[in-house]
Order: sequence, then structure tokens, then C-alpha cells
Amino acid sequence: METLTTITTHIAQVGIELLDIVAMGILLYGSGKSVWMMICHRPHVTLSLTRFMNIALIIMLCAEIIRLVLVRTPLELAIVAGMVALHGAISFLISWEVNREQSHDKERGKIEETEQDVLL
Repeated sequence: METLTTITTHIAQVGIELLDIVAMGILLYGSGKSVWMMICHRPHVTLSLTRFMNIALIIMLCAEIIRLVLVRTPLELAIVAGMVALHGAISFLISWEVNREQSHDKERGKIEETEQDVLL
């Protein structure tokens, strides 16, 4: 049984690290694309960046959920629960901002331009 626990722990740790690396890559790519959009004076830089941030946060949230497998003490559980709550709140705020900006653009009649400018 101890061997199974060790294997599960190693698999979970590798999975967490891989998900964190993927999220970091998405953040770096999104930041680079947004800076390029800003240099080229393209619209909707903020919308593009917030979409990349939302995707990265969702992936990081997956890593935190996997981290729950490794929890051994109530203090660790409280820390992981706090991190999951924080990730959820930030994801909600980012989604709210994206929806707000899209509805604002729709009111101004620029929704077609928005969809084209923020493609991943």
C-alpha cells in the first residue's frame, strides 16, 4: 500500500508541475501577443490579455485540485482551499471584465472587430 501511495504522490506532483508550466507558457504567450498588439496600436489589448489570463488561471486551478490529493494535514487543506477560492474569485472577475467589455463593444457596434482582434 505504501508503494501505491508513493507512486500516486509522484504522479500528482509531476502533473501539478506540468500544469503550472503550461499555464506559465500561456501567460507568457498572451503577454507577448498583447504587447505586440499594443505596439501595433490594435484595439482590445485588455480583452485579449484577460482571455489568456482566464485560460491560465483555469489550468492553475486544475493543478490546485490535484494538489488536494497530496494534502496530509488540516493546515495544508486550509491553504489549498484558500488558493482554490482565490483562483475562483480571480477567474470570475476576469470573466466579468471580458463580458463587460464585449457588451460595451456590442453597444457601439464593434463586436465583429472584437472577435477578430482577440483570436487565440
